Amino acid sequence: MKRFKLYEKEFYKKLGFKAGIEIHYQLKTEKKLFCRCPALLRRDEPDGMILRHMRPTLSELGEYDGTALMEFKTKKNIFYELYRDSICTYEMDDTPPFVLNEEALKIAIEIALLLNCEIVDEIHITRKQYLDGSIPTGFQRTATVGVEGYVELFSGKKIEISHICLEEDACREVKDEGHNIYFKTDRLSFPLIEVITKAQVESPQEAGEVVLRIGNILRATGKVRRGIGSVRQDVNISIEGGVRNEIKGVPKIGWIPYLLHSETLRQHNLLKIRDELRARGITRENLKTKSKNLNNIFQKTQNPTLKKAIEEGLDIRGICLYGFGGLLSREIEEGVFFEREFEGRVRVIACLDKKPIIFHTEQEPLPFSENEMDSLRHIFGFKKTDVVIVLWGPEEDTRTGIEEIKTRAEEATCRVPLETRQALKDMTTDFERILPGPDRMYPDTDSPPVKVSKKLIKEISKGLPEIPLNLEKKYLNLKIPKEWAYELSISPYNIYFEEFINKGIPPKIAGRLFIVEKNLIKKIDLKKYKREIEDCLFEIKDGKISWDLFRKKLKENFKFKFDEGANVEIFEKAKRILLKEPNISWEKLIAKLRDENKKRFCPYFLIKNLGEIYAKK
Repeated sequence: MKRFKLYEKEFYKKLGFKAGIEIHYQLKTEKKLFCRCPALLRRDEPDGMILRHMRPTLSELGEYDGTALMEFKTKKNIFYELYRDSICTYEMDDTPPFVLNEEALKIAIEIALLLNCEIVDEIHITRKQYLDGSIPTGFQRTATVGVEGYVELFSGKKIEISHICLEEDACREVKDEGHNIYFKTDRLSFPLIEVITKAQVESPQEAGEVVLRIGNILRATGKVRRGIGSVRQDVNISIEGGVRNEIKGVPKIGWIPYLLHSETLRQHNLLKIRDELRARGITRENLKTKSKNLNNIFQKTQNPTLKKAIEEGLDIRGICLYGFGGLLSREIEEGVFFEREFEGRVRVIACLDKKPIIFHTEQEPLPFSENEMDSLRHIFGFKKTDVVIVLWGPEEDTRTGIEEIKTRAEEATCRVPLETRQALKDMTTDFERILPGPDRMYPDTDSPPVKVSKKLIKEISKGLPEIPLNLEKKYLNLKIPKEWAYELSISPYNIYFEEFINKGIPPKIAGRLFIVEKNLIKKIDLKKYKREIEDCLFEIKDGKISWDLFRKKLKENFKFKFDEGANVEIFEKAKRILLKEPNISWEKLIAKLRDENKKRFCPYFLIKNLGEIYAKK
């Protein structure tokens, strides 16, 4: 995985960088949000499958959303994998929603309070169109819980939170090939919290901290799920002269600064390309293109991809973009060229997703022979100032692809297009869909409003956990290392840390126990042996024992989470080895046992039980 070197914050500031974040966490509830099915992930084979197709509907203002129209154009066959005991008729849109999950609502209110939000008096459910197929109803039910909050950064800066929503999660995508897409429905309708900040983030680095701080607060509740798939971030970014683009579904916090860096460069370079096209006298109004079927000129091609297309009877089609010469090979992100802008539209909307997706006359090495190039020049009359793009597939799809290339070329002459971008593992982005607009939202007439009483808010307020950033700053005042202070602020052991220092154990000694020695602490029942550990820490304070001796005392006197049966079995093997090799060293004995046995055992069990044998040696 490549990682770019981020620029100084001043670079992004000069470009007019600003970003807002949408953070999604699944809530840890027993049931789903609008039905009473269990909230469980499945890894077994589904009990059945259904096929559906999506179509757009008018908003309450009588308008279609652009994204909905784009998704409809893909003509996808959408398959859903179903489970009898965790999917019901609600998810398949055959029955109305149940009453909103009260447990989920209470968790959402708790999170909104922790993020300093005003809680709404009444919960109103709305529908948000989702025509990518990830929700069988074609829309997501969502509700605003809190508004006008903020999250504080380490510097003291406050990033405002516009609102917090409680909503249902979508299906998990299994695979997407051509016009067929498959979804697993297990996580469908899991309760999901969405935290939306205002566009006040001023650099990629700051964005990383915003997501980290909000995530720490959510995890401090102990009521959100963890791990890949249960946590997702959407990042909205723009620069001066550009537009808001959304990077969708970033799975890891560490990716965010690099993806924002890439998207900053992309928008900056797209604006440069627009300016160059204008300097060449090319506008949306006078843009000249020409498209043709090219099967005849590739009948004897040696290009293996086009040769296969001819053999399979597919349509080969080309479009000439006059005046675009030299631009498709222009770098727009690190290692990414302008050609990807056209590939993305063809891949997603025309469903021509088998690589390579397109060929063009600026590629190196050139994918066409000299004779084929001469034929292209004759058909299109193109020069060095022009470029020809070639694609192949079923005729209906190639015609769609040609139209999308033309549309993207028109956009290039005037602006950065409004898009949702997918996050790639190489820290760059690619086209996912047209950016949704406000026309995708409308009221849900199946769900009654839910009143939120002041009594409920007051009750939830009493049990709020402490904000991790406040703990971090408090621990820094104890003169422990900065990294320790941060890690302790989000550690489940911080209550023990505070208890120990309140009893007179120095912070650096107590801190080391839970940071440096944390792997050791995880193996014992801390609650049960708290007193013994406390005594040892006082002995370290008084210089009576070293940390090495403390570790040995822990390992000899406290019960570890090892397989006791394995310990006895390994002990017997150790005795047999000692009979054969009486002079073997302790280190070599342990190494030999580990090499020969896959079971996890405790070496200190052997120290204790083989002590007499070694003493006789």
